[in-house]
Amino acid sequence: MHKETISEYYLERYALGELPDEEEEKIRRLSSSTPEIHAALEEIKSSDRDILALYPPQTVKTRLLTLLDDKPSKPFPLRRVLTISSAVVTFLILILVLPLLKQKPRVVYPDAEQDVTLIKGIPTVDLSQTQLLVYRKIQDRVETLSDGEQAWAGDLLQLAYVTTQDSYGMILSIDGRGTVTLHLPENTGESTKLELRKQFLLPNAIELDDAPKFERFFFLTSESPIDVDGVLQEAQDMAKNPEQVKQENMDLPESFKQYSVLILKGEGS
Repeated sequence: MHKETISEYYLERYALGELPDEEEEKIRRLSSSTPEIHAALEEIKSSDRDILALYPPQTVKTRLLTLLDDKPSKPFPLRRVLTISSAVVTFLILILVLPLLKQKPRVVYPDAEQDVTLIKGIPTVDLSQTQLLVYRKIQDRVETLSDGEQAWAGDLLQLAYVTTQDSYGMILSIDGRGTVTLHLPENTGESTKLELRKQFLLPNAIELDDAPKFERFFFLTSESPIDVDGVLQEAQDMAKNPEQVKQENMDLPESFKQYSVLILKGEGS
């Protein structure tokens, strides 16, 4: 089983009021019922106040204007119409300064199964072809795992997709124990609508557990909305035969396109 946490990225965006209403309400509910999440949000607010005390917006504004005035050569075309307000400076501090000065522990969802975070340093990819991408964080670098490569329990993986045509899709995985995990959408009742022609990072990273032999990730796309429950049932049936999971596509209608990445687990997979 995987353990789920709220990423620092989403907590920061919540504190700035930048999340969509549904995600904001989700974190608000968790904050009221989960002491760890409430404490993390209070820490963010306290740290923001400390940073703003060290870097008052008006002082930073003055410094930025001075730097602009000190530029010796070519005039800045927007200089005459540029007005840096305290609110803009505050925003710059929160976006550019805080991430460099703060690091907080991730906050665990109660009774959850996935580890939610974002891996930084994801490379750019070819947006002209539909594909499923599996990244692994190794210390301070990120590498792309190809089909059939090896990983170990505890490795931190980040999933992403690119789709060029089909508007709907889902991502799931089946491991060597026959466990089926839904990664996109997060829940069966949610939309299967995809983002087209961009690299879309799932808002979570997966810490591989000790399930033996393998974990195979499937990216399924379609021109029409997908019956997530029906696909999951097919995945459950397929999971009973590990060799089939490793070697074959899922038994789905021809309207589905299937992409997968097989990750072998440790020695002897």
